[in-house]
Amino acid sequence: MFRSMMFALVVATAAASWSGGHDTSFREAMLPVRLQDDGQRVLLVSRYEVSIASWQQCHAQGACSHMPRGPDNAVQMPVTDINWFDIQEYLAWANAKSGGGLRLPTVKEWQDISRSVIQPPPPPEFTDPRLEWAANYGREKSPSGPVRKSGSHSRSPDGISDLDGNVWEWTSSCFRKGFDGADCPAYIAAGEHLAAMSVFVRDPALGGCAIGVPPAHIGFRLVADK
Repeated sequence: MFRSMMFALVVATAAASWSGGHDTSFREAMLPVRLQDDGQRVLLVSRYEVSIASWQQCHAQGACSHMPRGPDNAVQMPVTDINWFDIQEYLAWANAKSGGGLRLPTVKEWQDISRSVIQPPPPPEFTDPRLEWAANYGREKSPSGPVRKSGSHSRSPDGISDLDGNVWEWTSSCFRKGFDGADCPAYIAAGEHLAAMSVFVRDPALGGCAIGVPPAHIGFRLVADK
């Protein structure tokens, strides 16, 4: 109940903090990607992860309450050090500006989007659900180093950049089926491998990874149904 109330308050506060005409720049920054594993459905996907510059705009307009630490001249880098609740504020703001429809991808969508640049995971070492936490022990990697400027990593044939960078991306998929929404304690962050991250975590280095090797950094990318 507390989690549900907290989620509703975050979204309502962010949505109420901004009003104005529709901003077409969000969708103009997206490219169509045909999802091969979902009935050839076309999904609009942001070319880059959400940037510090866009987050600063949300913060300046009072919709994003948290402003991650970082150099002011790094506005064209992906925003990181944000948790799942921070993103709900940003989504409420971005949808109020754009007219709606912007969201996080599901894990299935993210894997389809990244199929040309991310190798599929090997079969797990164990099939016993009780050993899920150790199923890929020693076989996962998290590229380290500082966050780099948007566009510094690979670009997919669809034109989507940085899927294989060292910034993992929050998805809308709960790490356990049946808990999606406000009651989910951890969501999947996607990158070189999948990691289940607590909804409260902003810095993976400080812990909070429920399953999988912790990512180096966490950001996010927008998608929209065409």
